[in-house]
This record gives sequence, structure tokens and C-alpha cells, in this order.
Amino acid sequence: MNKRTLTLVTLLLWGTLMLGFWLSGRIVAYLHPQFHMLVACAGAALLLLAPAWWWATRGTAEGCSDCGCHHGHDEEPRSAMSAGAVFAFAVLLLPVSAATFWSPGQFGEAAVINRGIVSSIAQLPAAGPPTPAGLDDAPLLGDGEIIPDVDDWPEGQEEGVEFYTRGPDGAIQLETIDLLFAAEEPGLRDEFDNQRVSVVGQYVPPRDGGTNFDLVRMMMVCCAADARPIGVAVETAHAPDVPRMGWVRVTGTARFVEEGGLRQPRLTAEKIEEVPAPSETVLY
Repeated sequence: MNKRTLTLVTLLLWGTLMLGFWLSGRIVAYLHPQFHMLVACAGAALLLLAPAWWWATRGTAEGCSDCGCHHGHDEEPRSAMSAGAVFAFAVLLLPVSAATFWSPGQFGEAAVINRGIVSSIAQLPAAGPPTPAGLDDAPLLGDGEIIPDVDDWPEGQEEGVEFYTRGPDGAIQLETIDLLFAAEEPGLRDEFDNQRVSVVGQYVPPRDGGTNFDLVRMMMVCCAADARPIGVAVETAHAPDVPRMGWVRVTGTARFVEEGGLRQPRLTAEKIEEVPAPSETVLY
């Protein structure tokens, strides 16, 4: 196999894998949704480029790309590639192939522990200490935008937690990140404190042999490299019989405690049930 053939294989493999990740939905675990279509377009472009490049280089003498045309064309071209050339193509092909066929498609428990479970928005890289802000600090309204008057509020529609969906059992349906933001926002904290809530996440078992555990969801800003586990501590008398990093729905009472100067959410579990993974396993 010469360099020309390996170049064609590289273009076809990269294009196929990019489109495959996009079509299968696996891309949601690696990139923010705003980049998904770019990956699909790049994969399609590579698949179109491969045959076009092969046709454009059809006149190249067999073997010339291997030896740089330092021989006369009446000589027998060298067919073997140098070790450096083979290594260069291996660097291009092997990592992406391994990521496609052997990666689990989601973060494991080791990755969650190593990155550290974020239990307060102050621990997020872009987060700063909350500061009071008034109307003077608010951004300017755009064209046609208005601030609705309280008198225009629809009759019979309640405020506060009623904006959130409730399940059949009446529990407020939340994400882990909702509880982290509520811990730092007094208005939301008052709304959710001592309320029955239901949160879906992955089960991270206790490392001290107890029954309490962490309920986590990965949150991504751009790509998998910056993903952080957003977690809520769950208090329960009996540890659930579910796989490590399995998906569970915890229904219970939300509380907010202060530890080390940071407010953190807690869930006192009433019911813990194993559930299928959601269609979008990552929060953005």
C-alpha cells in the first residue's frame, strides 16, 4: 500500500466517522449542539473530497509519492514506505478509530471522580461570587422588547415553581443544575426549599461505605474536554440496587445547606427508581 492509497483511506475513514457520529447521535456526548451540523458538513466534505482527490492524482506515477520522484521513471519505483510515513498515517487513523469502536460513549465513574463533582455554581470555572444587581446593571432592551407589566399577568396563572413541569405524582421536575442555581438565588431557594422534586441523573455510589450517594449529570460548555459533573448529594436510608453510573430518578424533598461558606443542595430521597438514559445525557 502506497501513500496515495493511504491518503484516500484516511479521507474516507475520517469522513465516514464524522457522519457516523452525527447520524447515530453519539456526538451529543462529545460536542455542544451548536457544533453538530459543522461536524456533519465536514464529514460530507471529506467524503466528496476523497474521490475528487483520487481522480486528480490519477496521473501520478505509482510509487513516486513514496520516494519523492528522486528516481528516473524508467526505474523500478520503490514500493515500501518509510517507517516515518507509516507512523504519520497511524497517528491520523488509529486514535479516531479507537474512539469510535471502543469508547463507551459516556463518561465513566473514574472521569467523574477525577474531575470532581461540582456541588455549587461557585465551583464552576466561569462562575464568580453572586453580586446584587439592579435595573441599572441590566442589558438594554432590544427593538420591540418591553418589560411586561404585573397587571398583564394572565388571570389564574400562578408564579414561581408553577413554571416548572410537575410529574404525575405532583413532584417538580428539575435538573441537577436547577438546584445548584437555586442554592445561590434567594427567590428560587425559597420556592424549592422543602418542596417535593424529581431529578434524573447518574448514580455515583458512596466511597465511605455509607448509603448516601451523589446524583450527577455532565454539563458541557463546548466539548467533552471541558465537561464537568454537576452533582446533588442524596440522603437515603438504603442504597439503591442499581449499577454504578446507572441512570436513576430520585424523588424527594429538596433542602439547601451551607458548608464552607457555600450553599449546596441536598435531596432527602423518598423514592429511587432505575430509568433509561434520557435522549440527551449531557446538559449544556
